[in-house]
Amino acid sequence: MKKNKIIKGLGIALGVIAFIGIAGSIAMGGYVSDRILHQNKDIDTHDNSIKQLEVWGYDTEKFENTYEGIEVSAVAEDGNVVPGTYYGNGSDKCVILVHGAGGDRVCMYPLAEQYLEDGFDVIAIDQRGCGGNANDRVTFGINESLDVKAMVKFAREEIRAGKVIVHGQSMGGQTVAIYASNVTPGTAEAADAVICDSPVPGMELILKEMFGDGDTDSFMAKYLTGTSKAFMKVANGIDYDDGDTINVVRNDNIPTMIIVSDRDEVCLPDQVEEIYDNIACENKAIYHADSAHIEGVIDDPDAYMNSVESFLNGAGI
Repeated sequence: MKKNKIIKGLGIALGVIAFIGIAGSIAMGGYVSDRILHQNKDIDTHDNSIKQLEVWGYDTEKFENTYEGIEVSAVAEDGNVVPGTYYGNGSDKCVILVHGAGGDRVCMYPLAEQYLEDGFDVIAIDQRGCGGNANDRVTFGINESLDVKAMVKFAREEIRAGKVIVHGQSMGGQTVAIYASNVTPGTAEAADAVICDSPVPGMELILKEMFGDGDTDSFMAKYLTGTSKAFMKVANGIDYDDGDTINVVRNDNIPTMIIVSDRDEVCLPDQVEEIYDNIACENKAIYHADSAHIEGVIDDPDAYMNSVESFLNGAGI
């Protein structure tokens, strides 16, 4: 009799512990998911861009005095309004620029300047959770790719661009890679070519690296990523696997160029090379910049743009 009571008591205790563990994991998953989605809450991403350009020694005022932009917008298929700045240059070729995490379209001034000097039209957009984009949820390119899709169609139908190129940096490169892997070549929303500069290799992978302070196999990295992955998929309808850049590009049939920053400590060169290896399209190119993360166009703009122009020529643009 006493033995049965002990066993029953242990069962209840273990049940309570299990319940607390499960409830705690759900709560943790919800908390981490919210922090990921709203990572730019109370952050001035426009000011971040200005500060980054100052670090690079870029003359922001000169660019704004030289090139006059027009505010434009497009509507994504989920209803999100995509804000952007259009720089007309009298060209039938338009480049859509997609910035990285924590900044806004202003951070793309150095790249915009290079394309404008080469005679292209340019549209620089704000990603979700950044700048003037009213959607405050950052999804590592999953939903942001819908914005790119809408702006490509806008460039074709409203600006009447004959050729459209999309060029993204860092998380913007990830957005572009995911976008290219989810459109059908030859359609209005499909670009003629895409360029991914130091793209984030995957949503889950980069989160594990952040949570584990570089150690993706640590308990904390696996626990925080695992709980948030499950919660976000059920509660928010967002699947980390859809943001796995390395794997999703197996469906990328758009001519694609990958730029590797060889001194990159954010998006590691071997991971970026793996993205290139997996791209489905045979018309692909890779360029190695002897630079830190996305700084190739800052350190050596001539070599950077020569590689871009060579790729675009090979793509018939």
